This record gives sequence, structure tokens and C-alpha cells, in this order.
Amino acid sequence: MNDMSTNVTFHSSMGFEVAVIKLNQMMEVLSSAMRNGGDNMTDTFVIIEVPKLYDHRNPTEDMEAVCKDLGLPDHAVGFMTAAEIRLVLTVCDSEYDGAHCKAVVTAGLSNHVKAGDIITDMPERLSKSLEKAKERKQRYSTINIIAISDSPLSMAAKMNASIVVTEAKTVGLQSLGHEETGTTSDAIAIVCPSGEGRLSYCGTGTSTGIAMARATREAVSRALRNREDFPEPYSFVKALEEFDVTPQSMWDAAMELYIPHPDWDPEDLRRRFRSLLSVYEKDINVNSLVMGAVLLEKWGSQDRIYGLNRGEFSRDPVHLLADEMLGMQLAQYIAGTRALFEFHRFDRHKPGCIGRAGPFIDDILCGLIGGIMSSIYTEMFEGE
Repeated sequence: MNDMSTNVTFHSSMGFEVAVIKLNQMMEVLSSAMRNGGDNMTDTFVIIEVPKLYDHRNPTEDMEAVCKDLGLPDHAVGFMTAAEIRLVLTVCDSEYDGAHCKAVVTAGLSNHVKAGDIITDMPERLSKSLEKAKERKQRYSTINIIAISDSPLSMAAKMNASIVVTEAKTVGLQSLGHEETGTTSDAIAIVCPSGEGRLSYCGTGTSTGIAMARATREAVSRALRNREDFPEPYSFVKALEEFDVTPQSMWDAAMELYIPHPDWDPEDLRRRFRSLLSVYEKDINVNSLVMGAVLLEKWGSQDRIYGLNRGEFSRDPVHLLADEMLGMQLAQYIAGTRALFEFHRFDRHKPGCIGRAGPFIDDILCGLIGGIMSSIYTEMFEGE
């Protein structure tokens, strides 16, 4: 077995916090690193912590200045991150079926995204990041991964390993509840010794691939836990936006079935509706019921509800009753038994956004809107 020992030291250089990772031998490196990326040999890695709003036009100048100041070799492979390296740098080892691997990770989030998506709210993310920085719980960052195998790898196996590490990184994110696949600035390095007996494969079904994946996902999740980088919870109102349902469209649906009362001001009704919606947006039970419907809607659209044949969900089969049960429970929770009459009225006519929604979303909207309108009517009648 080859020596995979690592020595991690922290330094302050040129105004930056810096981590230097030294190996006990020169090793092959295939990486996407800023400094000496590509196919190289080294026994030294450097990770520089940059400010949260770092925007140097030529960041390699800072990288070279730090490496020169610390006397690092020309072959050193260098990364940058905005994560607090003294807090998040994590080293994990894993062994499976005789294969030994190590992962050295720095991780943090704010520019995290699902691969292929576009970040549209970066100013808001940066604002939160800077606010967290004041609390010493900073968020703006990158995920850097140095994955080390104790066995020599062919070039094909190194490429294979890069897939393993990327997938394991996403598993590490998912283990904390994140749906994103990584950040927009992630970098990885696949490291192995030179020598004979190179492995031809390093996929997720190989011993080395399994060990490398386990070390990587544990290191990523541990680094994120260290800086409390957990998903931000959000209310059912935001969740419903994914289905093109907004407070305004819910109000519009309510008004389609409203029977005008000569003494009631529609604008007053709207204010009451929005006020109650805001109240229930903070209610744990309403959030739980609506989010349950949201998740079931997603599963149903993916044909993942056991007992339904493929394609059956989209036709809202008559024997699927759980959607109405959720809606009725929500209506009752909000306004009691009388709200069931409003639920059935909305379910029968399906006005506006309700009629455009899928099986679970339409019934939960009937319960939500019907329950709120029932509460408003009760208040109005009792006030007369």
C-alpha cells in the first residue's frame, strides 16, 4: 500500500489565510485547479482563502504572490475559496475491500446551484452571505476536493474517478438536505502514485471508487456542517410558486366563486385574505400539510407513488383519495367543519389556478383557499 499521509499547515500570507497540504511523496495529479491544473506531478497543494466579494481581474497574480511568499515549489497545485479554511478544511479516510482513499475538502455555499440552472438571485444571496459574515457564520464559497488513491490509476481511471468524486460531492450535499449539485466554482483534483499495476477503472462499482466516494461525501458533509451550511427552510407560499400559484392567483380563484354581499367591501375581503394567508404561512401544521401535497405532487408526476401504474397519476384516478383527504384536513384545521362545504365548492368548480393544478396541488388549494374564505365569512357574519 502506498503512503497517503498528508500534513496540513495554516499560514497568513499577503493578507490571505492559506492552507498548505503536503504529501509524503510526489504523486500524479489530474485537476481543474487554478494553479497547475490539468495533468501534473506534485507533493504540495495550496488553498487560499479570499474575501467574500473577491473580484481580482487576475487572481493568478495573488496565487503566485502567496506561493512565492511561502516558498512553495513551482509544481504546487493551487485552489481558491471564500470559505474559512481553518474552520472547514476536512480530511477523511476510507477503506473498502483493500482499497484506501483520502479526501481533503474545503466547502461552503451560497453560489450553489443545480447543474444546468442559472442563478437569478445572486444579490440576495450575497446580502445574506455578508450578513452571516457579521455573525461569523459566513456562506459565500466554493467546494474544493483533493481525492487521493493509494493505487496508481490510468488516465481513463482518473477521468472515471472525477465522475465518482463529483457524484459523491452531490451525495454529501443531499445528506444535509440540499437539492443542488454543487457550486458554480467547484474544483477537484484526482491524486495517485506512479508505478506499475495501474487500475483501468475507478467507477462507483470498483473498490477504489467506493472508498473514494465515501471519503469525499463524508468530508463534504462534515465541512458544511462545521460552518452550519444547511438549507434555508421556506414556507408553502414559496413552494407553491413552483406550480405557478401565487397569493394573487389564489385570491383571484377565491373571487371567481365569491357571491357579492351588498355590505361587504371586496378590498376589505382581500386584505383579510392576505392577512390570514400570512398568518398561516408561519403555521407549522399548515406548512406540513401543504408541503406534503407538494412532495406527493412531485412524486406523482415522476410516477413514484407505489400502487399507481405509470401515467395514471396525470389522469387523477378516482381511487386516489389521499389528495382530497389532505385538502379536507387542511380546510378543517383552518376553519372547522363548516370549511368542508367551501372545500367541496372549490373542488367542484376548480376556479383559476386550482383548475390548472395537478391532483394533490388542486385539492390542497381547495382546502387552503376554502378554509381561509370560510374563516373570513364567519368573521364577517359574526360582525354584523
